[in-house]
Amino acid sequence: MPDSTDWAPYVAFTAGDPPRPLHQAALACFTEPGTAVDLGCGAGNETLDLLDRGWQVHAVDSSAAALAEVSRRAGSGRRLTLERSDLWDARPPVADLVYAGFSLFFAPPERFAETWEVVTRAVRPGGVFAGQLLGMRDDWAQQPEISAQDDAEVQGLLEGWSVERLDEVEYDGRAMSGPKHWHLYDVLARRV
Repeated sequence: MPDSTDWAPYVAFTAGDPPRPLHQAALACFTEPGTAVDLGCGAGNETLDLLDRGWQVHAVDSSAAALAEVSRRAGSGRRLTLERSDLWDARPPVADLVYAGFSLFFAPPERFAETWEVVTRAVRPGGVFAGQLLGMRDDWAQQPEISAQDDAEVQGLLEGWSVERLDEVEYDGRAMSGPKHWHLYDVLARRV
């Protein structure tokens, strides 16, 4: 896992990766572009995809290196706003789509409720949230600065949402730091 104070190596490692499958699934919920928030945008791969499709995007990240990379890759004249903030302090606009790819679990447990509130406030009624929650069997789940949820907690977070997709995925793979056991919940939900 990258050091939370220096995300520049992660940004460089992931810049130019294709948009993630859950992001693509979220876009299939829409017939035309709208407004989107990318919470924890990292290198901006999904932000750039949204911009290329005509969306207006508000990208949030705590890392100056991440936002500089997004700005560099997006160029000028795009419908893009950047916010440097921790997720729990973010002030995104109300949007049609809030995407949080592999980012929410980096909120420490004592700030996760505030982070989820940011998500809830940012998704307009009828809008879509897409992102990952970390499961308890993930290698990172026991780290004190990481937020992980069990099945009941995931269900509790999604009360009041129309869940379109909730896939529990578990596999041995890689992180930037090396081999890792992943346990995730891929969530695609519409705000009621």
